[in-house]
Amino acid sequence: MSITDMLSTAFLNLWRRKMRAFLTVLGMVIGVASIVVMVSLGIGIKQATIESFAGTGSLTTIRVNSWSYVSNGNGGGSSRQKELNKKAVGEIKKIPGVQAVMPLVETYGMIKSGNYMTDASILGVTAEQAKEFGITLSEGELPEAGGTNTYEIVLGAWSLGNFYNPDSGRQAVDKNGNPRISKDSRMLLTFDYRNVYKNQVVISMPSSDGTAQEEKPLAEMYKLKVTGIMDENNNDFSYYCLMDVAQLEKLAKANKDYVQYDSSKYNTVLVKCRNIEDVKTVKNAIQDMGYGTYSLQDAVEMAEESTKNVQYLLGAIGGVALLVAAIGIMNTMMMSIFERTKEIGIIKVLGCRIDNIAGLFLTESAYIGLFGGALGLGLSFGISLLLNQLLASSGLRSIIPAYLAFGAVGFSIIVAFAAGMYPAIRAMKLSPLAAIRNE
Repeated sequence: MSITDMLSTAFLNLWRRKMRAFLTVLGMVIGVASIVVMVSLGIGIKQATIESFAGTGSLTTIRVNSWSYVSNGNGGGSSRQKELNKKAVGEIKKIPGVQAVMPLVETYGMIKSGNYMTDASILGVTAEQAKEFGITLSEGELPEAGGTNTYEIVLGAWSLGNFYNPDSGRQAVDKNGNPRISKDSRMLLTFDYRNVYKNQVVISMPSSDGTAQEEKPLAEMYKLKVTGIMDENNNDFSYYCLMDVAQLEKLAKANKDYVQYDSSKYNTVLVKCRNIEDVKTVKNAIQDMGYGTYSLQDAVEMAEESTKNVQYLLGAIGGVALLVAAIGIMNTMMMSIFERTKEIGIIKVLGCRIDNIAGLFLTESAYIGLFGGALGLGLSFGISLLLNQLLASSGLRSIIPAYLAFGAVGFSIIVAFAAGMYPAIRAMKLSPLAAIRNE
């Protein structure tokens, strides 16, 4: 019997008993739809978790610091510090998979505008670093070196709304809640709080001869030119004010009595990897150098571990429905053998090979798996669309990737084929004479 004859004969056998075949296929449809929808919800939970972490920072960025944890092999350990300097930055740049490295040159100051002020975390960057690490502005352009009397700055995303009167504590907003300070307002930068707050404690310093204490002179105030505003979607960078890194280092050195800054070493270095797949390798290499590391990938992996059990549970619930469908297929095939016992005996007597008889029953089972899988997949897409509309406000959704769609159909055929195996073997072993005598 040719393959074409076997396919057509198996289809006609199912067509002769349409209602039974329909009900068996329906069971397969429900089983496939159940497992696909359940697994798709698990995938959706995982994807939502990844996106929630991606919304707080880049998944390809590693934060490197000078402190690392060293295990003693007995469940304990200790912390150690290794200086994170320019030499270390150069070594990190050479690690395969590293795209860019940015030492965090940062300090803290106060921006004054009229009677109002705001605290400012200032980060020094270059145009290349801003591009590599995805730092974007909602308006304006990145700061440049500027002149000797005026320093260019990009304000943080919320800086204009954070100005307040240092004496009364009143926010610098009008009756409609809009900021009174704009990026075109006259602004000054200082690192000495005495230039902003009144009646503060006097800062003393030893006199030139070392015999007495005298008041430290007020720090200089620097004119600012606001060139832009940070984008709120910059994750870890949104709250920073930006300055050209060379200019910020110049100001920090000039105000070393008021800010803590050491140009010879860094507290934190950001490392940008080329791909997500490179993060783990780069992290391990940096840790081997003796530095501490952290990336959002660590949090994602922990979250995935916690959601893995949920995915297994959802898959198991769908698997029960598919198991019931497989039992239904086996029952249908067994009933088909009992009804066609005489027919099986006749075709055996006529010289039909045993493997062809088994092939007929297995083909019928495979048809049920194919039709059930295809229709179940279609139903899954419909249910998934409905669930996505209902769950839109919760942030969860059902995701059916291509591998799940094709895998579901293929798996349903395999399950149906396996369910038809015992009935096919039973049909093969049936005695021709006993089958012909059967009424």
